[in-house]
Amino acid sequence: MRISLPFGRFAVAACIMLSACAAGAAGTASFPDTAPTPATKPNPAFGAFLAARYAASVNDPARAARFYAKALQTDPDNPRLAQEGFLSGVLAGSDEAQALAPRLPGNALAALLRGNQAAMQGDYQQAATFFKTLPSDQLAALIEPLLIAWTQFGQGDEQGALNTLGPSFNNGAFGGVYVLNAALIADAAGDIKSATQLYGAVSAASPNLRLAQILASWDARQGNKTQAEAVLMALIAAHPDLAIALPQLQAQMGAKVISTPVQGMAEAYLTLAASLSQPQALFLRSVFLRFALELRPDLSAARLILASTQIDSDDPNAIPTPVEMRNALDTLAPIQPGDALYGPAAVQQASLLASLGEPDKAVALLDGLSAQHPDNPGLLAAAGDVWRTAHQCGQALPYYQKAIALAGNPPPAAAWSLYFDRGICEDETGNWAAAEPDLEQALKLSPNQPYVLNYLGYSWASRDEKLDEAQAMLSKAAGLDPKDPAVLDSLGYVEMKRGNTKRALALLIQAVELAPDDAEVNGHLGDAFWQAGQKLQAAYQWDRALGLNPDATLKAALEAKIQQHFGAPTP
Repeated sequence: MRISLPFGRFAVAACIMLSACAAGAAGTASFPDTAPTPATKPNPAFGAFLAARYAASVNDPARAARFYAKALQTDPDNPRLAQEGFLSGVLAGSDEAQALAPRLPGNALAALLRGNQAAMQGDYQQAATFFKTLPSDQLAALIEPLLIAWTQFGQGDEQGALNTLGPSFNNGAFGGVYVLNAALIADAAGDIKSATQLYGAVSAASPNLRLAQILASWDARQGNKTQAEAVLMALIAAHPDLAIALPQLQAQMGAKVISTPVQGMAEAYLTLAASLSQPQALFLRSVFLRFALELRPDLSAARLILASTQIDSDDPNAIPTPVEMRNALDTLAPIQPGDALYGPAAVQQASLLASLGEPDKAVALLDGLSAQHPDNPGLLAAAGDVWRTAHQCGQALPYYQKAIALAGNPPPAAAWSLYFDRGICEDETGNWAAAEPDLEQALKLSPNQPYVLNYLGYSWASRDEKLDEAQAMLSKAAGLDPKDPAVLDSLGYVEMKRGNTKRALALLIQAVELAPDDAEVNGHLGDAFWQAGQKLQAAYQWDRALGLNPDATLKAALEAKIQQHFGAPTP
């Protein structure tokens, strides 16, 4: 069984603070009234409430917030509707949250939102009052000093702000967050001596995007352009996918990152959100990023992380829904071409559009980036990936050819995927004579790549060519990835071709157990049963494969086998 790489060459990412559990936004709270019965009068808010709960359950907080607002129009004094509507509004970044926050005096997130609004209006004393009402719990203890310090700076008390943050400098994994915010406060105040000392205490061993921007800005503004460039180059070395942003990051590195207290508060939310990487903290990370964007809508780093959070990109097994992907696109949409992070955002948008079945729009974005970065083979390859996964290999081939030309001669080991993907497309368009040497070149560049070993070995077996070599390749692939059903299917298939029926059956049964709904794998097991003389089992397996939505070619082959061996196709 052949399998190719998915699109995605670029990878660009708790209820303690709530009076109700954060999971309530996804549908755990209950409506205060039961469903109407013939003996009771229907609650007119119930339909809107159910619609809101459904929207929340599919991670569509904007729609949920609107339905909660509609329910509240007919049941305005319902505290649970207000609370659930507020949570959805916060996650959506919508006005509903601001309207409902004053009605939730015991809710910590409402206090944070009201403090944010006061700061945006320039009333830092009032903002501090709200922040000081946060409950005495572990999570509130993390965010409160940061926000109080920025309100103190807003009131002209730089030293008071630094004194507020100082005791938290040694706060375990979060200590660096406080040091960085103290440095930003001193920098914004023009206190060069304190800023120099504090920035020097910030660890830049493995800089993330925002930290690199901050440190490069400081170094450049102090006249140390060489060090600023080194910070950005270290970022790219650690995160090669951000290379597309390097020219604009370099061009803008002399600009001051934080100039006002409100911008500083946004940065506090962002730096803390970026530190919350645990799966159970996704809700709170989303909330903090929404607060950051409320305070500073142009904070593109927050948009990139929020979009990744909305599709749960930290989980390699997560399959985002169309609603989640549309939400992520909406989050990224405000990032404009002049922004230093437009390139990474556009790549992320292209990936989302491709996953939503809109390859034309995805490739248009990547073409625009390629025009600005003509020496970047990754952008060309990403466009090729879009067309390939959309089953448009004819349109993908020119992109892979250009990318390979840019990769260099001799090609680097990392170019194996370019040859592999071009080989797949050449095979799909009926040009095996060109595909085979490309696949062999991919294997030469990456000898232990299971994808290539599987694809080339199976291709040979399906053509009754080089069966011994194919068997050796697929055995190696199975050793590298023993739980991959595609590899086990291919190895079972070649063993069947070589007459090793017993071995083939064992492998193909294991492959079906791992991929029970794959038509091709089930069909191959049927072939092995037939070869073993187990005709009823073969008929069952072929019939099952027909019921698993095989493509037109496989469907015709299955029907032909049933017709040949049993005299009539399966109805």
